[in-house]
Amino acid sequence: MKRASILVGMVALLLTISIAPALAQEGQSGGEGRLQERLQERWEFVQKRIELIITRFNNNQQRHRETYERVKAAVEEFLEKMKAKGYDVSKLERDLATWEGMFEEFARDYRAFIEELEKIAALSPEQAQGSFYSLLREARRLLQVVRQDAVEIRLFYQQTIRADIQELRGQLPESA
Repeated sequence: MKRASILVGMVALLLTISIAPALAQEGQSGGEGRLQERLQERWEFVQKRIELIITRFNNNQQRHRETYERVKAAVEEFLEKMKAKGYDVSKLERDLATWEGMFEEFARDYRAFIEELEKIAALSPEQAQGSFYSLLREARRLLQVVRQDAVEIRLFYQQTIRADIQELRGQLPESA
């Protein structure tokens, strides 16, 4: 769904940019003002689509953050209970710190992606003809980085933190 909405907006912009030279030649015969008006209308449509996409990604980032905070709180609560019972939780503490660092990197990359989209939305129709493709390419690259960060965070939790928790449950407390 996200890819489709991004694709629709980008296709509309690409069509506008690709037909602009032909329309400009047509406009030289008397419709120059109409051409500029049509380009402006199309660009405003594309800007609204980009703003919608930015809003959607910001909402998704908030959802990611809430999920992370909820899971982190549950793991920390478990960690404190196990520590109080005398278990050795040092490995889980280290892995939890690593996981937190991964999430901070995810947040930085996500912010860079949103900033790139905001740069695209801030362009004028004339600027878009020159730099739109390069900015779009960079935004797509950053989106891939963000998605890879999310996968790494999820895998680290599933493969490392859960394994640490299972290992702790199998231990005998040091105080025993």
